[in-house]
Amino acid sequence: MATTRKPSKPKTSAELKQQLDAARRRVAALEQRAYAEELTELIRSTNIVADFAKIQSRLTDVKPTAILAAVASAVGLKRVEVTQTPPLPRKPADPNKPKKPRAPAKKKAK
Repeated sequence: MATTRKPSKPKTSAELKQQLDAARRRVAALEQRAYAEELTELIRSTNIVADFAKIQSRLTDVKPTAILAAVASAVGLKRVEVTQTPPLPRKPADPNKPKKPRAPAKKKAK
């Protein structure tokens, strides 16, 4: 019994461009994960963290994201957008589910 397969049609230019754009985003994300450890070590070995803390202590009214954006522009990075996302809300407790009682604390023997 022979199976008949539908012949594939060639992709259009727009489809190929979308596929290429998605591949570039995946490569950028992969590069970011690949160099994450090295970047963290280099940043900790320099005085960047201490300098940031000094700036933050001097300018108490300024948000940390504004300081980071100013540092990025001072370094020469263009089109950098620094944002801070709000914390994710916790799932509310189910009112129908009874709470588990905590085990009493064990006393240490002296």
